[in-house]
Amino acid sequence: MTRASTETEPLVSRGTDAATNDRQDSLSWWKRQSPWWALTALPLLSSTVAIVVAPKIEVYTALACIAHKPEVFEEHLTGGLLSIMGPAMRYVAAGALPQICATDPEVRRIVAKLSAAEVTTLGILSCLTTGWWASLSDRTGRRTLFFVSTFGMLCANVVYILVSKFWTSLPGGYWWILLGPLIEGSFGGFPASTVAFNSYVGDTTPESSRTLAINFGLLFAGYSCGPIIGDFATRHTGRVISVFYIAVVLQAIFILYTRFIMVEPLSEEKQHQARDNWKLHHEEARQNSQNQGWFAYVLNPLFSVFRPLTALKPTVNGHLDPLRKPKRDWSLLLAAISFGTLFIISGDVPFKFQYAAATFGWTAKENGYWLSLSSAARGLYLTAILPLIIKIFRPPTVEIEIQVPSDTEPSGFKTVKQKLESPTFDLRLARISILIEATSYVAMLVFPTPLTLYILGLMSTCGAGFPPAVQSVILSLYIQDGGQEIGKVFGALGVIQTLCAQIVSPMLYGFIYVATVTVFPLSIFATSLTAILSSASILWFVRMPSHDEVIAKHSGVPSPSPLSDSEADGDSSEANRVAPRGAGDLGPPLL
Repeated sequence: MTRASTETEPLVSRGTDAATNDRQDSLSWWKRQSPWWALTALPLLSSTVAIVVAPKIEVYTALACIAHKPEVFEEHLTGGLLSIMGPAMRYVAAGALPQICATDPEVRRIVAKLSAAEVTTLGILSCLTTGWWASLSDRTGRRTLFFVSTFGMLCANVVYILVSKFWTSLPGGYWWILLGPLIEGSFGGFPASTVAFNSYVGDTTPESSRTLAINFGLLFAGYSCGPIIGDFATRHTGRVISVFYIAVVLQAIFILYTRFIMVEPLSEEKQHQARDNWKLHHEEARQNSQNQGWFAYVLNPLFSVFRPLTALKPTVNGHLDPLRKPKRDWSLLLAAISFGTLFIISGDVPFKFQYAAATFGWTAKENGYWLSLSSAARGLYLTAILPLIIKIFRPPTVEIEIQVPSDTEPSGFKTVKQKLESPTFDLRLARISILIEATSYVAMLVFPTPLTLYILGLMSTCGAGFPPAVQSVILSLYIQDGGQEIGKVFGALGVIQTLCAQIVSPMLYGFIYVATVTVFPLSIFATSLTAILSSASILWFVRMPSHDEVIAKHSGVPSPSPLSDSEADGDSSEANRVAPRGAGDLGPPLL
C-alpha cells in the first residue's frame, strides 16, 4: 500500500460508510458524533490563551525591574520593616508597579529578550512536535491531541505561577520562566489544539458543508472574552497573577470535558486502520533509512517537516504556439511567499504591549481591552462583513461549455455546461486588504497616540481578509496547474505560517526592539509596515490567468495575449466556449 492510499482511504471511507452513519443515527444525542462537541468548546480554550497575553508582559516587567532596578522600590516604599523583596513582590501581585519600571530602557530590553525567547522556543518546538502529535491522534483518537496540547498549556501557566513566587531561590533566577514554553511546545501548544479542532470538524462533517467562517468567529470570540475575564479577576482580587490561576482552572475544565463529555469522532476501526498504515509506512521508512545510512536516518524526520513545500514549486507552462518558448510560472510560489511574509507581523503584539506600557502608561488592563476590541472586530469582520462584501462585489460567474467523456455519444464526448468563477477577484481582494492594513501602520508612525493605536487595531481587521483571499488564489493557481493534492498545499502553507509567525517573527522583533528601544521605540511599527509592504510588493507580481486563457488552455486552441487584471473579468463574458474535462474541475474559491 502506498503512502497516498494510506492518507486518502480514511477520507473516502468516512464519506461513504453508510453502516457507520446508520449506527450513529441510532445513538442518543449525547453519544452521537457532531462537530459541535468541539466548536462549542473552542471559545473556552482560546480564551485561556488570550487571558494571559497582557499579564505575561506585566509579570516579565516586574521580574526584570525587581532584579535590575531594586532602587525603584526603595523610592516608592515606606517603612523599611521588611526586606526589599517582600514589598516588591506585593507590587507584582497587585499589578501596581511604578511607571518607571515600564519606561526604564534596561528593563525594557530584558522584557523584550524574555518575550522573544518565550515565543521563539514555543514556535520551534510546536513546529517540530505538532505533526507528530497530530499523527498520533489518527491512531489513538482526537481526544488524545486535545488532552496533550491543553495539558502542556496548563503546565506552562503553572510554571509562570511558581517562578513568579520562588524565582529568587532558583539558580538562574527569572529565566526559569522559559521552562513554561519549553513544556508547552513539547506537547504541541495551541497550534496542536488548532489542528485538533480542524481534524475534529473534518472527521464529523461532510466535505460539502465544511466552512471555516464559524471556526474563525468562535476563535476570536474566545480571544475577545479572555482579556475581559482577566480584567474582572484582577479588579476583584487585586492580583495580576490571579489571571494565571483562572487560566489553569479553565484549562483543567477543558481537559475534563474532552475526557468525560466530548464524543470521540474516530471509530475503533479507523484508529486500527491508521495504526496498521502507520506500522507499514514506518517499516518502509526504516528499511529505506538503513539502506541510506545512519546520517539519512537522523535527518529524514527533520527534512520531512519541509516536504510539503514541494507543492509550491514553479511550473513550466508550455504554450500551444510552437513559436513561443515555454516559461516558468512563478505565481504560485510568489503568492505563498507573500502569504508568509505578512504573517511575520503576528509577532509584534507583545512588543506593542511593551511600547504602550512605556509610552502611554498602559497596564495589563488597558492592553487587555485593546486585545478584546481588536479580536472582536476581527471576528465580526470575518464572519459578517467580509462575506457581505464578497456577495455584493464578486463578479457573476461565466457559463461555459465543456466536453466530458461519454459512452453513449458517437464522438466519445458530450457537452455540458459549467459555471466558471472569477479568477482575479480574490487576488484583488487580497491586495486591497493588505494595503488597508499598511495604511493603519503608517498612521501609527505619523501620529503615535493611544487613539491611533486603537484605530490600528480596528483598521487592521480589514487585513484579516488577506489570508483567506490569498489562500484562495494559491488554491486556484494550484488546481489550474493540474494539481490534485489540495491537502498538500494547505500543509505547505501551514509550514510557511509556522516558520514565519512563530520562529522568524519573534526573533526578528526581539532583536530589533532590543537594539532600538532607547532610540526609536516605534521601530516595531516600522518593521511591521516593512513586512506588509514587502508582502504587497511580492503579491503585485502574482498573475491570475483570465477566463479566456483558462478555457483556451484546456480546449486546445492558442491562448490570447496576457490580460491585465482589469481586463480579465471584463473580456470573458462569452458563454459558448468549449473545453475538455479539467476546466470544469475548477472548484469555487475558498471565499
